[in-house]
Amino acid sequence: MDIYPEIELSSVQHTEIETLRNKSFPDHQVPRSYYKQLPHLRAVKYQDSHLVGYMGLDYRTICVGDETYKVLGVIDLCINDTFRGQGFGTSMLSELSDYASGRDVDFIILISELHDFYIANGFQRINALNSWLRLHEHKNYGVAVEQVNELYVKSVSGKAWANGHVDWLGYMY
Repeated sequence: MDIYPEIELSSVQHTEIETLRNKSFPDHQVPRSYYKQLPHLRAVKYQDSHLVGYMGLDYRTICVGDETYKVLGVIDLCINDTFRGQGFGTSMLSELSDYASGRDVDFIILISELHDFYIANGFQRINALNSWLRLHEHKNYGVAVEQVNELYVKSVSGKAWANGHVDWLGYMY
């Protein structure tokens, strides 16, 4: 798996990511390689010059209760359907954990409905009140405050996740 700063992606890579992302999330198709906001980094996995897997990565701080954490957020992890069930998603998450462990990151976080997959990959499911900037098609619709039970976190620093309100200090992935 290779990780690139967003600004270094080629137009070919953007097209490949857009195609894979839209095929993987048919209810959320858009004419670009990201859904809500440009991520800071892109992780891509190729096999024989074919894009097998992709995820956007967002590095930021969030607040949980009285704690502030540095998080690396996973956006739109997707595997080409031809390669699903062959361990590519698990491999990418493992490589991401290794990447984050050597950096100033407290937790890897993500939103997903794939409960068993993320639990099996060492993530903890969090059910908490969350607030975030609601974005849609490049417009800001204010701050949302809702109970979210599809948040997953994985400590890479040894810190324990605090109890309390999760303030994303920006948009939710």
